[in-house]
Amino acid sequence: MMSESHNVRIPVSARILGRAVPASGAALLLIYAVLALVAPLIFHASWISLLYLTLYFISLAAAWNFFSGFSGYINFGYVAFIGIGMYAGVIAYVDLKISVIASFIFGGLASALFAALIGYPILRIRGAYFSIAMLAIAEGARVLAGTEYLEPFTRGGSGIAVLAGDLVLQYYAMLALTAAVVASSMLMARSRFGLSLIGAREDEAAADGMGVNTTIVKLTAFIISAFFAGTAGAIHATFLHYIEPFAAFDIKYTMLPIIMAIFGGLGTVVGPVIGGLFLELVSDYAWLHFGRMNVTLFGLVLMGLVLWMPDGVIVRLKELGLLPKSRMI
Repeated sequence: MMSESHNVRIPVSARILGRAVPASGAALLLIYAVLALVAPLIFHASWISLLYLTLYFISLAAAWNFFSGFSGYINFGYVAFIGIGMYAGVIAYVDLKISVIASFIFGGLASALFAALIGYPILRIRGAYFSIAMLAIAEGARVLAGTEYLEPFTRGGSGIAVLAGDLVLQYYAMLALTAAVVASSMLMARSRFGLSLIGAREDEAAADGMGVNTTIVKLTAFIISAFFAGTAGAIHATFLHYIEPFAAFDIKYTMLPIIMAIFGGLGTVVGPVIGGLFLELVSDYAWLHFGRMNVTLFGLVLMGLVLWMPDGVIVRLKELGLLPKSRMI
């Protein structure tokens, strides 16, 4: 007697939807890219500012996820790289008289250098100890920026005025950075380097046993993440037109990117983009229509996330079969 097949047949409608959603997503991404390129030509300055801020937080979330999402090291001191990038870029522009575009890169390089200096010792610890240590480093950087020791460079609590570039330049610079971060994440996700980082996250001892130099892999991702964060900080300093220690090392530049990355899905490529786009727009809408109640509404959104999509939007869509289970997404 022939045994019955116990294979589960997927409904035709589900298979069609599973193919249609990624295709629709690609089409929407293409439309968004075209609109992003021509936005300064067709939108009012207030809309360009909103789009700029959305890109800023997408780049921060994606850069944070580049290291923490793929390595499992939750970086609560992320703002240190942003603040150092802000100060380095502004000092390079104001004092060293380099071009505004070059000052953006200078800010990223300064943050990457700082990450390289602290990376080897700090990455030797894991879990909550790493998170606490990075939080302490970020707070120490903020305090140090306002002391008399660095006052000749940072102007201490007086801050530094920045009159560099214009909104269109800042917008396109942030758009280019966001594209670079997302493209780098996509390349890493499909590379041997990305697999090594994920392997170190899942079982570092096993990865070491298989010949992976987990120290170099983690340090490299840590430095690249810091470079992107510092570059974003340097660009944003020109958008703010003025920086001082509390503005440069604002804790929201750590917490919001983390929330956005978790909302979209840790260790995914598109997750931080979805999280940054959705939550920034929700936050701005809530602030505009509900004033001080915006924090409450934001909290309700996060509560819904924890209850219904604890692993993030992208992971949930993959589980439902609406997105392919690919590291490229």
